[in-house]
Amino acid sequence: MMRSRSFQIFRLIFKERYRQPTLELVIPTMLVSNVFITAFYARGVFNIYGLVLAFVPLISVSETLAFALALRNIIFVTGDHIYRGSIISFLMMPIKRINLFFFTYFCDIILPYLYWLSTTELYIFLSGIPVPQYLVLVYTVGYYFTENIVLLTALSFRSGGIVTLLSGTIIGILFIFGGIAGYYGIITNSPIAPIATISNPYVFLIYEAISQKQVAYLNVGIYSEALISVVLFSVSLLKFKKMEV
Repeated sequence: MMRSRSFQIFRLIFKERYRQPTLELVIPTMLVSNVFITAFYARGVFNIYGLVLAFVPLISVSETLAFALALRNIIFVTGDHIYRGSIISFLMMPIKRINLFFFTYFCDIILPYLYWLSTTELYIFLSGIPVPQYLVLVYTVGYYFTENIVLLTALSFRSGGIVTLLSGTIIGILFIFGGIAGYYGIITNSPIAPIATISNPYVFLIYEAISQKQVAYLNVGIYSEALISVVLFSVSLLKFKKMEV
């Protein structure tokens, strides 16, 4: 009986976010848009360089779509419930608050990622292009890192406009200025470079692809980003558990 009740609540959360024709449009678009992997891979002799470019967010349509879908779920569905106070109807449901958080997190953030992962891996398999799975790992870590920033922001401020502006500013600073700092660190061999890998590792991946030289501290940046993401997730969980409406 309890499992059935939890499933009904999960279905309610899922259907609120993925009404038709959301998935009917998103999943085929993600799959078809991976043609950019082939397009970049086929250009010239810089095959590895092309693959890296094909996996850079904003260039990759499927990656951008997954990020945007999760962003919409967090700010304009879950966040909207918090801003308007209607979240109380969910909190009063016969389910533990921690389970409600995990259901929401799964529908808001994990599902868009799974849609991206499945369509991307399917395209890689069908195309036969030797895509390094490290590129998938880099996007995975960056995806959860940025979405957890947005989630914590949404749980901290009760205004959709403020959350959208603040989240966009933080992510923009991390990605754009992190990329600039990373490029500066590479050409000047500055100690700022290892820190910059946390916010934008793609600059270093492109450098590796072009120069054929390995950046020794790139993995440290990826692992640090993953650790920060776990911390952001944990803080968000605590804030949700203690939320007062």
